[in-house]
Amino acid sequence: MRRTPLYLILIAALAASLAACLSRSPPARFYTLHAGESSEDAGSIAIGSAWVGVGPIGLPAYLDRPQIVTRGEGHRLVVHEFDRWADPLKGRVMRVLMEDLVGLSESKRVVPYPWPSDFRPDRRVMGEIDAFESGPDGEVLLRVRWLIQAPGGSPVGEVHTGEYREPAAAGDFDAMVAAMSRALARWSRDIATALSEWKDPGTS
Repeated sequence: MRRTPLYLILIAALAASLAACLSRSPPARFYTLHAGESSEDAGSIAIGSAWVGVGPIGLPAYLDRPQIVTRGEGHRLVVHEFDRWADPLKGRVMRVLMEDLVGLSESKRVVPYPWPSDFRPDRRVMGEIDAFESGPDGEVLLRVRWLIQAPGGSPVGEVHTGEYREPAAAGDFDAMVAAMSRALARWSRDIATALSEWKDPGTS
């Protein structure tokens, strides 16, 4: 029986090793949003003793995925396979909003949706996120619509709209996620301000 030359065995082993290296995916990097990352002056906003329910907060389907999505040139979206959210973005956004509201108002009566079936908030904050991603230059855009509901489901005042922009370096996901957290903090400040200005129809 003829024996395979050693150099052919070495070449085959090297080729297999190279193929394995080329086929191995790079490790995924995970990020999460944080509360309390406001770029504005700190200051408490009194929202009273009412129980406040936060949610639901709607999120576009293209963002509701494990991968981080950014906006490319023109109408192109970029899905970053190896830059991912550590937890579902939709739930994390609502959690950060709630924590920011608690931090701003120093109220412990803020409850995220879904809440227990026997819980009836005195005021309820509901919203829709229309855009929440960075662009080609790294700048983060958060565009939202939201309202406050009184007991019984009737809206208090008008539907609010907001657009928040925060700078970040293009391609720097740490800076981008920090900028997204700052944008959420600015939105929560507007919500807290509206809650503080709310007047019970039964009061003069």
